[in-house]
Amino acid sequence: MKRDSIFYAVVLLLFVLTVRAGKAQNLPAPNKQVIQLSGMVYASDNLTALEGVAIYVPGTTRGTHTRTSGYFSMPVVAGDTVVFGALGYEKLYLAIPAETKENKLTLKIVLERKENELPTVDVMPWATEYDLKQAALRTKLPAELKDQLPVLPPPVVYKSITEMPAMDANANFRYGQSIQQNQREARFKVPDILKIFSIPIRYY
Repeated sequence: MKRDSIFYAVVLLLFVLTVRAGKAQNLPAPNKQVIQLSGMVYASDNLTALEGVAIYVPGTTRGTHTRTSGYFSMPVVAGDTVVFGALGYEKLYLAIPAETKENKLTLKIVLERKENELPTVDVMPWATEYDLKQAALRTKLPAELKDQLPVLPPPVVYKSITEMPAMDANANFRYGQSIQQNQREARFKVPDILKIFSIPIRYY
């Protein structure tokens, strides 16, 4: 029983010390000057007020965000580094002077736009694989290139279904997948030749 009570007492003591240490990190030092930081945040054109810009001191729970008009206000401590960050803009780091005796500071913050480069996307000019195959078949190659193409062997034609090789599991799976793909693509296929039926009109 004594060992259990000692163990619980040590755990409780460690818990209390951890909570106090966490609170001590978020509270400003008693000897430092507390400053009310406020101001407006604009885009690089100096005309557009930015809303929703995150303003915080790293390593603490002190922070805020700009309003619709771009205005913000939050308490900081002398010597803090304040971060201004928004999506699509470069982060700005503002260092508060450590030796200042002022109790308020009003600034105009300008954030520069950040250019985000997206990876290149190659868009096929054909809606389906069927249209791509048809376009490849209609392509006419120059005469000098035709001589350089490899000669393909003629397709194997079986006279009887019993002479065909047996289909294994992988071939059966690929065959089923090709049928499903052809059914999906059939909804988007455009017929190559549109047949127009003429109906004779009889006059009475």
